[in-house]
Amino acid sequence: MTARIETMPRWLRDIAPLVFLMALIFILSAQPTLVDLGGETIEKIFHKSAHTVVYAMLAWLWWRALSPQRQISWPVLFAALALTVLYGISDEYHQSFVPGRHPEIFDMLFDTSGALSMVLLLRFAALHRPKSFIFDRLISI
Repeated sequence: MTARIETMPRWLRDIAPLVFLMALIFILSAQPTLVDLGGETIEKIFHKSAHTVVYAMLAWLWWRALSPQRQISWPVLFAALALTVLYGISDEYHQSFVPGRHPEIFDMLFDTSGALSMVLLLRFAALHRPKSFIFDRLISI
């Protein structure tokens, strides 16, 4: 399975998942209403957690797109963080044009916290990389 991933064209392996996730975020942001979970508190927890997780994934995908050799350096990580945060800002701006939606500063903060968490996790992994086949495979995907 890994050999197949490594022989895939770079655009399909690194760029397509990034573009797909950004398109999915855009499509979901264009919806006037999202999931109704029945309670305001539960919905807030779900939506803010979703922001954090999705933007952590987006930062990881940006890192992969910016570093085909999977280098975990501060310049690459900072670029991934900056591009993720800028996309989050543009997403909130986009929501200002969608009926029933509006931009929220707290959403941008949750987006940023997810992206920053991923960047710090990648950096931590680089500094404390265990010498294991499984960990190396997860980073190299």
